[in-house]
Amino acid sequence: MSHHVTFNDLPKGGEKFERAKGAKLINAFGTAAGLGLAGSLYFFIAKTDTFAYSWLFAFFFAFTFVAGGCFWILLHSASNSGWGVALRRLWEQLANLVLPLALLGLPLLLVPKVQDSLYEWMGHHREAAHHAHESGGTVEEALHHMAEGNSHLHILVDKFGYLNLNFWSFRFVFYFFVLWHIARTLRRKSVLQDQDGDIKHTIKSRTFSCRWLLFYALTVTFAAVDWLMTLDYSWFSTMWGVYIFAGCAWASMAATILLVTWLKSLGYLNKVVTEEHYHLMGKLLFAFTVFWAYIAFSQYFLIWYANITEETRFYLTRNTEGWRWVSIFIVIGHFIAPFVLLLSQPRKKNPAVIGLVCLWILFMHLVDIYWNVIPERGPSLGVGVWVPGAWIGDVFALLAIVGTLGFLFLRSLANQSLYPCRDPRLLESANVVN
Repeated sequence: MSHHVTFNDLPKGGEKFERAKGAKLINAFGTAAGLGLAGSLYFFIAKTDTFAYSWLFAFFFAFTFVAGGCFWILLHSASNSGWGVALRRLWEQLANLVLPLALLGLPLLLVPKVQDSLYEWMGHHREAAHHAHESGGTVEEALHHMAEGNSHLHILVDKFGYLNLNFWSFRFVFYFFVLWHIARTLRRKSVLQDQDGDIKHTIKSRTFSCRWLLFYALTVTFAAVDWLMTLDYSWFSTMWGVYIFAGCAWASMAATILLVTWLKSLGYLNKVVTEEHYHLMGKLLFAFTVFWAYIAFSQYFLIWYANITEETRFYLTRNTEGWRWVSIFIVIGHFIAPFVLLLSQPRKKNPAVIGLVCLWILFMHLVDIYWNVIPERGPSLGVGVWVPGAWIGDVFALLAIVGTLGFLFLRSLANQSLYPCRDPRLLESANVVN
């Protein structure tokens, strides 16, 4: 189908999203947020120990999309990509949810009861701090004395330089600062270009992105380590950061495709986003399907082959009782099904078909994050593998965080043009052929 766009075909000043047109979905997210926050408040008060895992699961699930949005704008700018210009504003808005997400993460940072329920090592550190206060020594020395009666605590003594309360709290804040700085800077340059059309903003964004890609990689890696890996402080994996990153990129691209399809159904982006964009996004989705599977298998294979007790516990827990079937389901649903469905070029170009695939991908990403967090709850709280009824808290936490961020994101689309309307490469993107 012939498709050639000139600046005369595009509205001056770009396309502004009208909230009234998307009111049904916006209100649905708002309702979910209200119900979720109300329920979450109850569970935080009544069942803090079990609900802490629910909140971490929902919080980290949302974090992967914000981190994914940051990645795509960084990659787009650093690689000097032209095809993605029409989509860049959506990634910018997604990445700029970082501050609301930080506020939703405050219970993990500020509430000791939540922290101690999630992270056993924090309880040991607080006990050591109490002993240190009484004896006049240091926390590390007190921890060392505690390890004489519990040899397992020697791991915490060895990791004390990294795994201590003050440094953990500093890193928590620092991770959000890095992502906020990336998201804010790149959106600001993009919006300024909407006003003056100067290519210098593109050049500066490219330079900035090349410098900050390293900081982004370190941030996502160590956030994944601090918030998830240390649920079991004795466990470690050298593949963990890459595994989480692959999921971030995969899920955020699927969300982008669904968002574009929804906006086009409302009459937006029809001049600048074509089936060629769907094809390109579909190919990236396929690439990260394979990449995630490669990293997931590599992590499993290396841990299985080395057979080190501290490493194998992660998979032993997830190969017990009902979690075994979830593990098998992830292999099929997270890799095999998307791999087969995304092989076809026509399917990638068809908005309806790839939209269904993306819905499945978001569901499987949810299952993957759930599988990474929740199996630690039962053993950590000493109530077996499953905690009866705890899934209700999981649902409320998910409604609260995803509902809140979804509501804020959709409303933020009205703040600027839906695409960078004066980017010098906009026509290159609108007329892309691959």
